[in-house]
Amino acid sequence: MNIRQSNQSTGSLRVDLHIHSTHSDGKLSLKEIVAFAKQSGLGAISITDHDTISGLAEAETECRHYRIELINGVELSVRQKTTDLHLLGYLFDSQNESIIEYAEFFRNERVKRAREIVLRLNDIGIPISFEMVQNVAGNGVLGRPHIACALLQSGYVKSFEEAFQYYLSEGCICFVPKFKISPAEAISMIHRAGGVCCLAHPGNEIADETIFQLIRLGLDGIETLHPRHSQAQVDHFREIVHAKNLIETGGTDCHGKNLDDLLIGRLTVPYTFVERMKNRQHLLQQLTTAANERK
Repeated sequence: MNIRQSNQSTGSLRVDLHIHSTHSDGKLSLKEIVAFAKQSGLGAISITDHDTISGLAEAETECRHYRIELINGVELSVRQKTTDLHLLGYLFDSQNESIIEYAEFFRNERVKRAREIVLRLNDIGIPISFEMVQNVAGNGVLGRPHIACALLQSGYVKSFEEAFQYYLSEGCICFVPKFKISPAEAISMIHRAGGVCCLAHPGNEIADETIFQLIRLGLDGIETLHPRHSQAQVDHFREIVHAKNLIETGGTDCHGKNLDDLLIGRLTVPYTFVERMKNRQHLLQQLTTAANERK
């Protein structure tokens, strides 16, 4: 994708609505992320860690210091029949009980999954410990990347990719499926928390019919601008957005310092995306209020 095509702006405000920190599988701390955003001239960012909101309070503090607007965000793991999806929640109340309960439940599920993977590795003669994986993860939400790093540090694989190729990917002997909620549950949860819910990076993997099913469930938008999207894909998803009266989102999907990782500021969206997101949120709140008054 030609990155320049996505560097539209309204005034001087540019936005990145898809960033991961060390609170999930990112390599940058929140302090580093916000400083990088300021250096890149961004007016607003969203921290969209996987299935956790544990970094939002710190992110708010850092953004306030640099006078950058923080859009509350989270990337949810969902499964629609046989298709794995990621949904991005934005502008929700981070103190909402449903969001907090989900994040805590998912954290526990991640721990259970990591323990099971470690046991399977032990069974085939790879004696890494769960404590070793915890040390790699630090404050982050436990996941397979942390186990891959532990394998690499211990010398059982020669690369991060090899860990997934031989042990951690679906179909491998040590693979354990990740817990996922349904799209209907995810969309409903984000709406109950006062936010909007968008499909992340559909690319070639998500069929249009699946997208239309999500729209019928209440999906609010689509991430049209993403590093893996070609211009043809951007145009196609925008056609769906306009036809179905949805909102657009976009961002780097930055995870950190890898050479092949698109860093913050390299792909931005105009602040008008945020304004439309807030208008959508306001409309949803009006509809919810009207529905409650009719009860």
